[in-house]
Amino acid sequence: MPSAKLDGLWYCLCPSSRQLLLVPSRHRFRSLNKVNTYSSYTQHAQNHIPPDTQSPHYRPDRDSRSDSFTPRPRLEDKLYRPPQLPRAGAKPQLTTEAAYEQLRRAAKKGDYGRVKDCLALLVGKRGERPTVELYHAMILANADPQLGSPNEVASLLQEMIEAGLYPDSAIYHAVLKVLSIHPDYVLRQKILHELHERWFTVTEDGWHDVIIGLIRDRQIEVAMIKLQNIERQGIKVRSWLYDILIYNLCELSEFDEALEIMQRRFFSGKTPISLSLWHHFLDSASRSLHYESVAFVWRNRVELGFLNLSSGICINVLNTAARKGDTKLATAVFHTLRNRNHAFDIHHYEALLESWLATNDLKSAFSILSVMLQSRLDPTEASTRAIFCYLCDEYARPTEALQILRRLKDEDRPIPHAAFNVVLEAYIRYNDLGSALESYKTMHLIIPSGPDTSTFNTLLRGCKKTQRYDLAMFFASEMLALKIPPDAMTYDRLILASLSARGEADGGFGNAWRYFEEMRQMDWWPRAGTLKNLGQAGCEVADERVYELVQERGFDEGRMDYLQRWYWGKKVGGGGRGKRRINGKANEEATEFDDE
Repeated sequence: MPSAKLDGLWYCLCPSSRQLLLVPSRHRFRSLNKVNTYSSYTQHAQNHIPPDTQSPHYRPDRDSRSDSFTPRPRLEDKLYRPPQLPRAGAKPQLTTEAAYEQLRRAAKKGDYGRVKDCLALLVGKRGERPTVELYHAMILANADPQLGSPNEVASLLQEMIEAGLYPDSAIYHAVLKVLSIHPDYVLRQKILHELHERWFTVTEDGWHDVIIGLIRDRQIEVAMIKLQNIERQGIKVRSWLYDILIYNLCELSEFDEALEIMQRRFFSGKTPISLSLWHHFLDSASRSLHYESVAFVWRNRVELGFLNLSSGICINVLNTAARKGDTKLATAVFHTLRNRNHAFDIHHYEALLESWLATNDLKSAFSILSVMLQSRLDPTEASTRAIFCYLCDEYARPTEALQILRRLKDEDRPIPHAAFNVVLEAYIRYNDLGSALESYKTMHLIIPSGPDTSTFNTLLRGCKKTQRYDLAMFFASEMLALKIPPDAMTYDRLILASLSARGEADGGFGNAWRYFEEMRQMDWWPRAGTLKNLGQAGCEVADERVYELVQERGFDEGRMDYLQRWYWGKKVGGGGRGKRRINGKANEEATEFDDE
């Protein structure tokens, strides 16, 4: 069929036809169904391009995490658009130079959509041949956090090589920029290797992109090694790179490495540290009780007035100081909280108390208890657990503690009952009931109000451990004389002390049962271990009152039968502790309950 002749009138009415003729046919009619060759950059198998990729609405898969991806048509194929007649009233199109300028600006911003439009105009409409500059813009456009993909970058690199265009240093650095946002370890190592092979120098921005990509890839150790290498080379590291690395180290609780970077930055003075980073670093370190980091920030920023911390962070710093035993830091936190009229609770003083004990300053620890009493916070037994553990480390410490309490009394310091009771508790821990009794006799010299219920409960525990039933009855009469009301623990330990009595016909079960009945009248109930001992004692003396335990609460009937089979030979039949005969059947002897 003969071709139509185009005259001047045709070119006047349809000027776009002139541009169409200027575009080489290999750019206008390349088949989109052609199978691409294997890409050495992606290391993935290529598939046939589906026919529907010719649609202008086709968007290939850009998920860099998938094992395979849909191969893309070449740059000039996917950017070429058929020429259209100009519409009436349409705005004049950009010149080629202006289009190139817009392309450069859009590529620098990572505006994927705008770069595609500019390339469509230059390659598809203006007939520009694909060059290294155009490929550079398309690669850099993949820095778009939403639309960019390392798979597309690898495809573009392979396409350049097939077209006879070899990447230059700008292309390689554009790839590193994309990989800092969309990390791909294999492609990154390939680019760095080719930069080295072709004697290209990685720029300052390029190293920053490499390290950011490693951080995004969670290769923190490799990133820190790279950072140290460029520092030794004299390359200036920007402050934002340090900030990102420190934030990630704090997230991973790697505070030793984060502290090393913070100290190096602080003492060198080359890169300023923002107040928000100081605040975040102290908050994270105090929550993890990392003392070295907390102390560094406190002394270099908080004490100088550069940081105003929240009460929550101050409490975390206080706990960190208490754990390490830094009394200076703990006291400074207390002063900070007091200046803002913070309401202190018992746990605040307990943390300060532990910090003094960590430095073996027992007097200061007891002084904290005195301050708590002056602040109308009566210390409890739980408040003295740290002191109790300290006193139990050495046998001489309870005596030393008693002398400290006497000196504090001479200084007109109020002494709480919990401070004296913990000394008695330490004596009982060493089974030294005699020293505890002597200390009790001098208690009125230290605490004029005399003992309280907890004091007698501690002494009754010593009576049970040493099987001194006579002393238990003495302390019970003391409570009556001093009109000190008992509590459930008092009755519980009187039951145990009664069961430990020697020489009684019923093994002390009768006295113990009387205390048990008094407990029930007050709607109290013994602890599980005490209840077990009471039930066992009743079974040993064949007292049927133990079945009231079943009727009330505590044991179920099956467990009570277990006890009887073990202890009560008269009821079950047979003597000794071998096999019992119940209803003519052999039963293995039951095992005792474990202490609860």
